[in-house]
Amino acid sequence: MSALTRVDADVRQRALDLAERIGETLRCSDEARRFWQARAKMERHRRAQALFDELKKKTNASLVLQYRLDPSHPKVLLAEREVREVEERLYEIPVAMQYKEAHAELNDLVQGVIQVMLARLTQELPVELGPRGCGSGGSCGCGRG
Repeated sequence: MSALTRVDADVRQRALDLAERIGETLRCSDEARRFWQARAKMERHRRAQALFDELKKKTNASLVLQYRLDPSHPKVLLAEREVREVEERLYEIPVAMQYKEAHAELNDLVQGVIQVMLARLTQELPVELGPRGCGSGGSCGCGRG
């Protein structure tokens, strides 16, 4: 192994070690702890679980209709209204609101770390900013975030 290859391998390993430490720091954060506590409460609440399952089904059905039909089609509008109605019922349950808030806080923390890293890297390296996943308000166009 040449000296240059060895240096490259060392730099790569240090970067991976730092990424591992960042991940561990996020995993041990107050936001992660609150998320897991809220998720456990949510999983024990039968009505909240039933509504959450219903919300997933209605959201998926709505997304399928949005993909296939015009946004102003009556079926699309009805599906969107049904999603909102289930969300309203779900978020009347305190544990569901706690879960939603804890999930948003954790996601904001992780996204913040990613954005700081990308902002720093793009100043000096040709890093491509890829599309963000559905639900993040990214390039999929769903507008949720």
